[in-house]
Amino acid sequence: MRYQLHVLCSLFAVCAIAQAADGDPDPGFGSGGKVQLSAATSGAGGSNLVASDVAVQSNGKIIVAGYNDNNDCVLARLNVNGSLDTSFGGTNNFLPGFAGYGDCSFTGVAVRADDRIVTVANQPDGVAFVAQFTANGLPDYGNFGSNAATLISPASGDSTNVSRLVIESNGTIDIAGFYHLQSANNNEFLFVQISADGKTVQPLFRYEFGSGNNQDDHALDLAIDGQGRYVVAGYHRGAGGNYDFAAIRILHNLYDVDQTFGSGGQTTVAFDLGGDNGDFCNAVAIFQSSGYMVLGGHSTASVGTGTYQAASLAMLDNNGNLFSYYSGGIGYPAKFPYAYNLNPNVGQSNDITKLIIDNYNTKYPQLLAIGSGLQYGTPVGEMFGVARFGLPAYSNFTFDTTLNGKGVEGVYFAERPTGFGTLMTTNYGLSGAFANGKLIVAGYTQGSGGNQMAIIRLAAFDGIFKNGFDTPSY
Repeated sequence: MRYQLHVLCSLFAVCAIAQAADGDPDPGFGSGGKVQLSAATSGAGGSNLVASDVAVQSNGKIIVAGYNDNNDCVLARLNVNGSLDTSFGGTNNFLPGFAGYGDCSFTGVAVRADDRIVTVANQPDGVAFVAQFTANGLPDYGNFGSNAATLISPASGDSTNVSRLVIESNGTIDIAGFYHLQSANNNEFLFVQISADGKTVQPLFRYEFGSGNNQDDHALDLAIDGQGRYVVAGYHRGAGGNYDFAAIRILHNLYDVDQTFGSGGQTTVAFDLGGDNGDFCNAVAIFQSSGYMVLGGHSTASVGTGTYQAASLAMLDNNGNLFSYYSGGIGYPAKFPYAYNLNPNVGQSNDITKLIIDNYNTKYPQLLAIGSGLQYGTPVGEMFGVARFGLPAYSNFTFDTTLNGKGVEGVYFAERPTGFGTLMTTNYGLSGAFANGKLIVAGYTQGSGGNQMAIIRLAAFDGIFKNGFDTPSY
């Protein structure tokens, strides 16, 4: 029926009234496609509330994970139309619609096939944990770990910090983060694997890109390739104090990196954009058909008379080497910096925090980069940034201009006066997910009473004509 509707709309312009354009805020969600949740609505206290990650249950309900400035882990659930679902949670001092724990911060969330919710969190004492909730937001006592949670404990004096997680088809939980080794003052890549029932934590897998004391390696995201290997990505401080994108691929037995990946099991990517060589990777995604990997984050680049922070992409082949496209017989590395407003300027800040593969068109999948960037106009300030790309083949990453007519989309929530008669806005997109082909982006916006969870849903991307009668994947 979706194909038939699209054909009718192409024949009769009146359909344009009933369906939002590709990339527009979805009018059937929240208020004009947007939802804001303040700390006060959760009942847990605090004045600031941030959404760090988002996932979607099988019924289309949206799970938002984050934290407040009262040091509470916070979960919220939204109905398909964006309203707060008051049948969710309502325990541990949280009001209906919310769930969580005290003395922690949720950094990642995923949903199992049966809609149970798995979260990862950090505590002030340096001990991270994974917790499981029922589909309706109650701690899953008796079915997971000890009292619905499992600790990720470091050695005495050390600390663990976790970021994102994925759930394998057999229910196993995989987590990326970093480990601080106090004796050497080292930060190391950390990969954690926990059994589906939360009762077994495999020995912590730690990895350093260099040697000696004072190493600084942070893993921030992970993905599983078509052969079941774990690609863990983040950043590494190399010679001269320069930071580079960094990634490793871990074998199934968890005791070693894959020596066929990159150089001896590791890959680093320097952008060398003329700034201070500060290249920080936050996200990774894998195209399963090819095994190619995309890393996303930000880099400092020269522009005009100064520098700006560019949102940056790099693509690796399935051997972990930087992919090159060829033009005139010359190979060019697939490294791509950009600004969400397509107009880099001195002092501007752009970042990628989440990468999503859009497999609607199964022959020609596309890449969505979510983050934040400076947008000009009124109000002035940082906005959620969404960009969509075709993949490098005969050229570098290219913007898909069917998204918003430019390939990029900026979204803001709250406005606030500067005191000089102008309006400012501060918004940061931190994660995203697909729900029935519609893109959901979550993060926070700064309002008059503090930061609020901010969630937007964009209209569905109907890319069926890009590959004839291809069967969509969702």
